[in-house]
Amino acid sequence: MIINRFPWAILLSSVLTLHCSSTKPLSEAEKAKLDPPLLHLLTGKPIQENRLDILTRSDGTKEYAVIVQSEHPEAIRALGITVSSVFGDVIVVHVTLEELKNIVSLPTVQAVRTGSRRTIQQHH
Repeated sequence: MIINRFPWAILLSSVLTLHCSSTKPLSEAEKAKLDPPLLHLLTGKPIQENRLDILTRSDGTKEYAVIVQSEHPEAIRALGITVSSVFGDVIVVHVTLEELKNIVSLPTVQAVRTGSRRTIQQHH
């Protein structure tokens, strides 16, 4: 029984650590997980926003469509992020920049790339 609970303990610990330390700069390993447009977004470099699928929340916060490569959608859900769809190790989410930083920090995430309406519709 302890073996079944152990991964969740690690996951919960990771989530709490991420939540408390989300203002730290991205590590090189985290940067390597991002495609160029998302890396530019998170590092403050100029980007053509028309290349991104952006929604605006009711409070005015921008939300970006991204495709996450991970076999653990539950780790993303544990961050309080709604998962739009899952197909194998492809996870589609709409996230703020802060949520994106938290996703990239997860050890179970291999890559995060920009989602386009066309790509996301193919995964629905």
